[in-house]
Amino acid sequence: MRVQIHLRAEKLTNLAQQWRGKRSSPYCKVVSVSQQSNSENTEVVIGQTEVCHGNTSPQFSRSLILEHDEEEAWTHLRITIRDCRRITSEKKGQQYSRGGKNDDDYDGLSQRVARRPFLGLSGLNLNRNYHNEDSDYYCSDGDPKMGEVEVEIGAILRSEGQEKQIKLREGGTLFVHITQSVQGNDSGVLDCHIRGLDIKNIESGMLGLGAVDPYFVISKKENDTQKGTSRYYDVYRSEHIHDIINPYWKPFQIDLERLCNNDRNKQLKITIYDFEQRGKDRWLGEVFTSVAEMMQRVAKRGNADRESALRVEAVEDDDKVDLRALLVILKANIVAKSFSLYKGQF
Repeated sequence: MRVQIHLRAEKLTNLAQQWRGKRSSPYCKVVSVSQQSNSENTEVVIGQTEVCHGNTSPQFSRSLILEHDEEEAWTHLRITIRDCRRITSEKKGQQYSRGGKNDDDYDGLSQRVARRPFLGLSGLNLNRNYHNEDSDYYCSDGDPKMGEVEVEIGAILRSEGQEKQIKLREGGTLFVHITQSVQGNDSGVLDCHIRGLDIKNIESGMLGLGAVDPYFVISKKENDTQKGTSRYYDVYRSEHIHDIINPYWKPFQIDLERLCNNDRNKQLKITIYDFEQRGKDRWLGEVFTSVAEMMQRVAKRGNADRESALRVEAVEDDDKVDLRALLVILKANIVAKSFSLYKGQF
């Protein structure tokens, strides 16, 4: 059985130069550990998350997929959290972030992810599978360790909510969510292009100058049938674009297994944020949808088709629903992996 691993953490110890106002930039590396007949351990690197810049409570969007032997029901993993130092210094100023609606005592919803800056509209997004090759290149086993845990896949699959919460000796908490990776009969890669229209400008100053720096995050819904609750896990994050209310974000491709567990009807959430160079990014609004609906909502009347667009809304304090933006689906096709430019893990 193929399983999918989502990782997030809260209140990690800041190993950066806090006295200079810096924050650590954590990432996770996952290794499978198996014991051979000669009692020696064999380690296989499963993969690594993206780097979340300046964030001690990261929500990693890069999930990891691997095979789990249900008969043996024992797959041992070692998860190491490190503070990426070289990328913090060498990629300074090229940061993307995530913020929430509510303020917390910790930076729980603030997300900073290393990506190349947006330089134009030509060509496909080289980070189409949200796997950040720049992050991989700058990270090394020499980065300071922020925590390390060992888990067993079978035990988490059988646990309540299929999630394990682990207190780290170094400080903070790591959450390991593992679920069956394939939950539907669909397959392939979503080839998608989204633009924004009429994004509410909350950035204008005294003279009416300036505009928001918008980006969007796609997350998928996972249900806890035992508790009757649900949680959304990030699966894709776009680049932000400066000073614009009608942005064209880069086209992207993402494997359906990671996006929606091969179920095009699985509920997704698209959230728009306003990027802030300092502090938390500002939550603008959200819309609930699915791959199937996105394919049905592809623009039919040009790139400003408001009738087919998804409505991004926010509920005000007086329970009034405020329209914050429109998302025009310029393209949403499912293509075979062999015909895509997707470079993810299968």
